[in-house]
Amino acid sequence: MAGRQPDSDKTAQQRHTAGAAGRRTILGTIGAVTGLAVGTVGMSDTGAAREGDDRVAPSERSRSGATHGPHLTAHRGYADIYPENTVAAVAGASRLRADRIEIDIQPSADGEIVVFHDEFLDDLTDETGRVAETPAETVLGAEVLESGETVPTLAAVLDAARPNVTMNIEFKDNGDYSWQEVAERTLSIAADYPGEFYVSSFQTAALEAVRNVDPSVSVAKLFGSNKDENLQIARELDAEAVNPSLGVLDTELVETAHEEGRAVNVYTVDTWQEARRPLELGVDGLIADYPSVLEFGTGKRV
Repeated sequence: MAGRQPDSDKTAQQRHTAGAAGRRTILGTIGAVTGLAVGTVGMSDTGAAREGDDRVAPSERSRSGATHGPHLTAHRGYADIYPENTVAAVAGASRLRADRIEIDIQPSADGEIVVFHDEFLDDLTDETGRVAETPAETVLGAEVLESGETVPTLAAVLDAARPNVTMNIEFKDNGDYSWQEVAERTLSIAADYPGEFYVSSFQTAALEAVRNVDPSVSVAKLFGSNKDENLQIARELDAEAVNPSLGVLDTELVETAHEEGRAVNVYTVDTWQEARRPLELGVDGLIADYPSVLEFGTGKRV
């Protein structure tokens, strides 16, 4: 299972010894927002994500899907303008030319890998109950935020993304399954995505499981506290990136991660004012709910 990573032919030991410059292609190469559309895409535009693509062709870009400058990740598919974690959100974020799109996955009661953030369906859908205790048929029929969109499978979401968009698949919960089982099922599905992807998680055990299933798949440690502890975990995992919160981000974190060959992608940036400090610190990417934070954060039109 290659995981669609640039260094997929390397073993874990090779990646550990190859050095920072050669082994961080997806997450360590600084990216760019090559253009942000003005306005939003209608939620009905779910089937056209791969049509009329006027972005730079993948063959003309780096394997990270980027050229120069910080890259922009659409958090849950730009949750401020689309029903989060839906096919419409991923298709819309693709059309708005996000460099990367972040989604959350977890298994239903019967093991289907679904894209949904919360532990319970109650707050975001017209269904109730814990996702991990609800059969896939019910989960996938749940309407998200009265949008007409329903909770999708991972396969459906990946099919809606343009293949020149890197997907950030966050392992949110394992329900009644082991992380090993979740990793096996998720990576098997993601292997069919024609573009690049990586796995992020707050859960160390989830990232360890990914490493066990396929060491070639890049991983990023998410954290919002305990900076030193989580940097050590990233070292032990040989993680390609760390994804800290705005609250824990500081100069030392960025410098340490970069010295060790790890990219830094900060979450969640809601305004251009919040974007300025991470950009000044030299982060590699912003994870945002709205597509214009990088444009205004840099003071440039793109």
